Amino acid sequence: MSRAAVVRIIKMSHVSFDKSPRVSKVWFTVKRLDNKDDRVVALREVSIPPAAEVPTVIQILSTTFRLNSSDVIFKVRNHRGCLIPLNSLIPANSKHVPYVLEVSKIFQHVRPAPRTIPMTVMNKSMKTRLQTIDRRIQRLEELLPEIQLRRDEKLSQEIECLNQKLSFLHKRMQVADSRSWKGVLSRAPLW
Repeated sequence: MSRAAVVRIIKMSHVSFDKSPRVSKVWFTVKRLDNKDDRVVALREVSIPPAAEVPTVIQILSTTFRLNSSDVIFKVRNHRGCLIPLNSLIPANSKHVPYVLEVSKIFQHVRPAPRTIPMTVMNKSMKTRLQTIDRRIQRLEELLPEIQLRRDEKLSQEIECLNQKLSFLHKRMQVADSRSWKGVLSRAPLW
């Protein structure tokens, strides 16, 4: 391809090398759920800069619709009712198919659920444990006089056994004392 042909192709193409993206024009309607109002009101066009961060977009929306953004949450829904992220990349739309900006209180749609941990199982097991311990204590209280008697019998048996051993040892000591040494072995040692 010749140089003249390349120059002619470049001149014929309408390629724009402008790197700065255009400001996005987006249409919004507002639904004030924080005031318990389900109506869709206030159709307005909002200009969102291309590189704006989320807090900047929220500030633009709150000033456009005169909302206090400190105690509310903004949710954006498309024409099908799906949530879309609130940022500077929201695609442009027409005023016939606007996005719905839902304004709600913090934790407005959170419903507390009942306790999910079944406490009845723990209560039953603890109750049965306490009942068994209580029964054991009652049984011990009933058997306390009998336990005292058994203990006394056991002590008397042990004392009697010790007395028998002492009398046996006393007799042996007396036998050992009565023996006398005659000085001669009755049998000669084998060494």
